Amino acid sequence: MQPQGDLIAAPRVQPAPLHPRNRPFLLAVCRPPGAIADDERSMILTAGGLHARHDLESLHLLDPQAPEPEDLDLQAYAGVIITGSPLSLNRHGRPSPEQQHLSRRVLHLAQRLVEEDVPSLGLCFGLQAVVLALGGSLRDDVGEELQAPWLALTEEGRQDPLTSVLPQRFRAYVGHAESVSGLPGGGVLLVSGERCPIQMARWGRHVYGTQFHPEITTAGMRLRIAAYGDTYYAASERSTVLERCESADVREANSLVTRFIQLCRSATAEAEAQK
Repeated sequence: MQPQGDLIAAPRVQPAPLHPRNRPFLLAVCRPPGAIADDERSMILTAGGLHARHDLESLHLLDPQAPEPEDLDLQAYAGVIITGSPLSLNRHGRPSPEQQHLSRRVLHLAQRLVEEDVPSLGLCFGLQAVVLALGGSLRDDVGEELQAPWLALTEEGRQDPLTSVLPQRFRAYVGHAESVSGLPGGGVLLVSGERCPIQMARWGRHVYGTQFHPEITTAGMRLRIAAYGDTYYAASERSTVLERCESADVREANSLVTRFIQLCRSATAEAEAQK
């Protein structure tokens, strides 16, 4: 086992030199402001070597004043990342106005990403948004408590440019009540899990979604354990949950964020060179 100190933060990548043709990334934020939203953004900045002011724009989908997804110029971005969310996309019951507002916006965004094949990475809630936007559904029988199960690449995952650099088996943090039931619209399964079978998928050439959380580091999981008592686990089990999460090395999963941003940067550079 690696020394625990090495597992606390995401790998730090040096920011790319500023260049007028460096298109920023768009972070579609699907949760209220707070420590977890800040941690998501910080990890993506660090893992991707991005400049906070120039390379990562945030679109807060819960903010009524934020631009509508249909009005965005998605070609102005090197890539799009959809965050996780404590809210549900499940259409059963009586969703709150806040939930309805977020669902409408994130589904419109997800549909555009697939239709335009925009380089994208949907994180947990983001994967579910893509599946629902394409006519799929969610299930609630394979949810996962806060933990870091072993996941495995499929044959397609071993060939994919984003996931092929991962080992055949790796650990990643999870924590979700709902999961996707299938992969409509020609989705390709890249990573599977023993309990939750659909852990990562791709649509077209550039749209990806993960059920697991490559953006959560060990420090980030500590933050979530503190915040989610009696939500994803019984509060009385906090020490057990903390121990099982801190004993896991999830750096391979974290590297997926770095790899996604690097691939987007390379694709942008190639496109600019051809102009």
